[in-house]
Amino acid sequence: MNELLSLRQSTGAARCLACGKCTTMCPLAAGGRFSARLIAGQDLRAELQGRGVGVGRCLTCGSCESRCPQGVRFTDFVRGLRAMIPAEARRPCPHAGVFQSVARSMARDDHHERSLDWVGDGLEVAAEGEVALFVGCLPFFDAYFQDGLGVRMMEIARSAIRLLNEAGVKPVLLAEERCCGHDLLWNGEREAFEALAAKNTAAYARRGVKVMITTCAECTRTWRVDYPEAVPSYQPRVMHLAEFLAGPVESGAIRFREDGEAALTYQDPCRLGRHLGVTDEPRRVLAALPGTVTVEMPHSGRDAQCCGTSGFIHCDAMSRTLQTDRLNEAAATGAKTLVTACPKCLIHFSCAQSETRSREGREANIRIEDFTVLAARRLASKEDSKQQSPASKGRDAGGTS
Repeated sequence: MNELLSLRQSTGAARCLACGKCTTMCPLAAGGRFSARLIAGQDLRAELQGRGVGVGRCLTCGSCESRCPQGVRFTDFVRGLRAMIPAEARRPCPHAGVFQSVARSMARDDHHERSLDWVGDGLEVAAEGEVALFVGCLPFFDAYFQDGLGVRMMEIARSAIRLLNEAGVKPVLLAEERCCGHDLLWNGEREAFEALAAKNTAAYARRGVKVMITTCAECTRTWRVDYPEAVPSYQPRVMHLAEFLAGPVESGAIRFREDGEAALTYQDPCRLGRHLGVTDEPRRVLAALPGTVTVEMPHSGRDAQCCGTSGFIHCDAMSRTLQTDRLNEAAATGAKTLVTACPKCLIHFSCAQSETRSREGREANIRIEDFTVLAARRLASKEDSKQQSPASKGRDAGGTS
C-alpha cells in the first residue's frame, strides 16, 4: 500500500476535496456508476485485484482535470493504478486485445521491419533527414477495420506525405518503425512501453531526425510527453500534422481549392485538445478551405466530448451512447461532415454509425472524415494556385507584375 500512497501524493489525488466539480465534466458520470472523486479517495484493494470496474472504465480524457480546483492529475493516477494491477487480473481489451498483442510483439522483436510499398508513385520520402513522419499503427488499423467499417487508414499516411511534399518536405519514413506504445502505457504495461520507446527513438536518432510529425493525436501525446520521460536523451520537436500545416497554409505556401462543401464541424481529440492544448491550429487550417466554414458544436475545444473510448482498453454500452450523442451533436450544427484529427476517433465514430445502419436500417446523418485526408483532397492544383495567387489576380484585373 506504500506504492498506492505514493501515487496518491505524486498525482495530487490525496488533495481531492470531493467537491464534485469533476463529476460535472466527466462524460461517464452522466451515465451513472462512475465517479472520479470516489476513485481518488476510496479503498482501491478490489480495483487493484482486478475485481473493480472504475479504473478500467475511465476514458482518461482529462475532462475532470480541466475543472479540478486542486490540480489533481487524475489521468496519471488512473494510469498508475492500472500499472499496479497484476497482468493476470486485467480485464480483456476490446477486439480480443489484438492491438496490444501486436505492440507487445514489436516491443520484443529485434528484427522488425515494415513494408513501405504502400507509399505509391508520386510521393517523395527520404531515408534520413531532419523531418520524419511517424506512421504508427495505421497499417494494422487498415488491415483490421477497412472491410468492416470502410475506413482507409493508409490513405491518412499517403495524404500526410502529399501535404508535406507540397510544403517542400520529403519526410523520413522508416521500415523499422514500431507502434508508439500508447495503448500499452495506458493499460499499465510500462515495461513494454519503455522497450518500444527505446527502439523507436534509437531508430530515428540514427537518421538525424529533429522534427517528428504525426497524424494521430495519441502518437503526438506519446512522443511529446511520455517518450521524454522514458528516453530523456532524445527529444525531437514533436508536432501533429495540423500544427505543422498551420504555418505554410497561412503563408500561402499551401493552397486549397473549393469543392462545394459549405460547412463542417471539428472533433477535438482528447489527447490533442485537453492533454496538449492543441485546438487552434486545426481550425486555422480548416478556415483556409475556400467556400467552407467551420461550425462549432456546443462542446468544443478543451470542453469537447470524448469519442467514447481510449486506447482500445475498454468499450461498452456507455461508450456507444457517448459516440451516438456526439454524432448527434455534430449533425445538429447543420454541418454535413465531422472532421477529426485522430484515427481512433474516426474508427470509433465509424463503428457507431455501422451499428446504427445494421440495427436501425438507416444511413448516418453526418459524414466522418480524417483531417489529413480532407486537407490533402482539397489541395489546389498548380493551375488553381496560379489563379489564386495575388500576382495572377493583379494580371487578371489589368495590373502588371
